[in-house]
Formats: sequence, C-alpha cells, structure tokens
Amino acid sequence: MKGVIKWFSRNHVAANSLMLAVLLAGFYTWFQLRKEMFPEVSVDAISIGIPYPNASPEDVEEGVVIPVEEAI
Repeated sequence: MKGVIKWFSRNHVAANSLMLAVLLAGFYTWFQLRKEMFPEVSVDAISIGIPYPNASPEDVEEGVVIPVEEAI
C-alpha cells in the first residue's frame, strides 16, 4: 500500500487523471440513474386514526376497533 501511495505522490499527472476518471464515472452514473419525484410504493398496511376523546381503551376497542376491523 505504501508503494502505491509513493508512486502516486511522484506521478501527479497519473493521480489527477485517475481522480478525473473517477469523477467522470460518478457523474455519468448519476445521470443514468432513474429518478422519480413521487415514486410508486406498494405498502401492505394501512393506518386509520379515529378520535374518541375521554374513552377507556375497552370502549375504544368495542366501539371503534372491532367494527372497523369487521368492515375492512
């Protein structure tokens, strides 16, 4: 590894050429990537929020959760 570093420190043109090649490859790859503003995502879950103020957990389960689960 030290030999490679020593070789590049003596050959500035080769080091700069390698850096330029890496940067050009990165820019080329960046522009070839498929980008979408709002990609389609498939999710197998839903989230439902139903406010039920001042209710106990049992009341919420009996009055909201079970009927919603049965309806779905």
